Amino acid sequence: MSNNKGKDGEMRVLRLLTHVVEAEEDCDITRHTNTNTADGGADLVFEHPKGILSRIKNIASDTGAQETTDPKDTQRVKTRIDVKTTSEKISPDTVDKFAGDVRRNPDCFGHVLMGGVDLSLLARAKFNEIQQAQAEVGKCVTYIPNGGIERLEQHYKALPAPSNGD
Repeated sequence: MSNNKGKDGEMRVLRLLTHVVEAEEDCDITRHTNTNTADGGADLVFEHPKGILSRIKNIASDTGAQETTDPKDTQRVKTRIDVKTTSEKISPDTVDKFAGDVRRNPDCFGHVLMGGVDLSLLARAKFNEIQQAQAEVGKCVTYIPNGGIERLEQHYKALPAPSNGD
């Protein structure tokens, strides 16, 4: 672990995404900048077939929700992932910044806020407004708390390693 907890959290999610890329077809990851460098709100960009985002949301969820999009939807899209390394609830100010970053990245279909134990009550209300407004223009906005990150890690790390062609 470094002395930069933000970078450590982002690297944790980057490791998770490498497992996703190994397990899922036609996926890739871009880390645009070093942490603490102006990046226009694009920390990690996950490029993938559109249907995979729904699958990831459902794995991360502890509600047992069913997929809302066709997992075989192969249209290639970009999802921006904003990682917050905290064991606290996400604040309304963080959600406001996230919303600004959504607007600065119109080429992304998905926008995922990851981290924290939950959204505070006011942050949840603001997040729901962003989610609804973006859904109206065909975009997907989702929140995955620390527990969801752990569920994703368990799921993707439990899958068999890719074949080395032997």
